Amino acid sequence: MLDLPKDEMAFRKIYKDLLESEKITTVFRPGKRDCGDFRGYCPAQIVDAKVLDSIGADWAKVAPKFLEGFLRKIKIKSVEIKTLGALRKEDFSGSSPDVQDIESLIYHLGLIYNLEKGALKHDSVVTKITFEYI
Repeated sequence: MLDLPKDEMAFRKIYKDLLESEKITTVFRPGKRDCGDFRGYCPAQIVDAKVLDSIGADWAKVAPKFLEGFLRKIKIKSVEIKTLGALRKEDFSGSSPDVQDIESLIYHLGLIYNLEKGALKHDSVVTKITFEYI
């Protein structure tokens, strides 16, 4: 696995306008990404939100590349570790328009992280990260 900077959060290009307009304040990541965990975040941590120009690949040891000239500072408000099945409607508040329920989250994470259908189930662990713009 690549050792990426701990003070960055990567977003796909499709979400750039949501970052610019400060409409996204909640993201989900597969697995446990709590403070101190690999690629984890800590409450009150200041992070650079960056937009990917080209994605990286851990398996190929290729680091991501980011769009030049785009950077938003965000402050992590909370980091919650939950199973997919424990998520409720209110957990999706502040999330992108394409991630508004458990099924759309499963599909979204499958696309982003190249997971096979069925890899994420209702007992799979995800990390919900909420943030604010500074």
